[in-house]
Amino acid sequence: MPENELRTLLAEASADRPPGLRLLPVAPRPRRMWLPLAAAAAAATAVVLMLPGTTPSAEAQVAAAVDTTSAESYRIDTVSGEKTFTGAFDPERRVGVIVRNDGAETRFVGDTVYGKDPGETTWFTGPRPDEELANAPAAIGLVKLMPLDPPAALRKLRAATEVTEQGPATGDGWTGTRFAFTLPDKISGLVDVDDQDRIRRLEVTFLSEGHTNVLEFSGFGTPVTVEAPPADQISTEPRDKPAGEVPKPVGTASAVRP
Repeated sequence: MPENELRTLLAEASADRPPGLRLLPVAPRPRRMWLPLAAAAAAATAVVLMLPGTTPSAEAQVAAAVDTTSAESYRIDTVSGEKTFTGAFDPERRVGVIVRNDGAETRFVGDTVYGKDPGETTWFTGPRPDEELANAPAAIGLVKLMPLDPPAALRKLRAATEVTEQGPATGDGWTGTRFAFTLPDKISGLVDVDDQDRIRRLEVTFLSEGHTNVLEFSGFGTPVTVEAPPADQISTEPRDKPAGEVPKPVGTASAVRP
């Protein structure tokens, strides 16, 4: 390319840059010395990568998906070892329900959680363990919350590190992107994010045990109605706990590893 045309091209490329965007300074050069064309092209590419609107990092994409998912109601299906859980949540209204494959049930209504064992008609109750799990290490909190409180589990996902894009992901009626991540204590995971920035599948593996929990999301926007059990079916006595200790949701001890 003639020297005068190259000068014109570079001048036009930088004339309409966004306000506040500064190009990296270039060391002074003699007027008649110019970079070879290939070097000039590489410099122009570097400028393009600095412009606003470039693709967010993998960490930022997963964090944004946590926010988007947490703003909608959804259905969940969870597999933890030999146990499976189905349920529905509305994070904005803070209501939800989870039913385990053996019939155990947990309901979330505001700040209160209600749990019932298989075949039982009496419910035990207590405050949601949000504060306890919020102060727990990210790996422990995520593992315990996946089968029991998916909205809280998503918040723990923000602590994921070394997030990398793995490639395309697909499911029933959706397409998106799969990301891999790690957490402390030898825990790795995969998270699928659809094209509407919603989390569709979360998989967490405990490398030391070879155990995997899988949480799938569907039915976004479907209304979720959950009510507290009748007062005459609620026990005020902590079950199998020392006096004064708040009972935890169904499955806390038996369905969660490590």
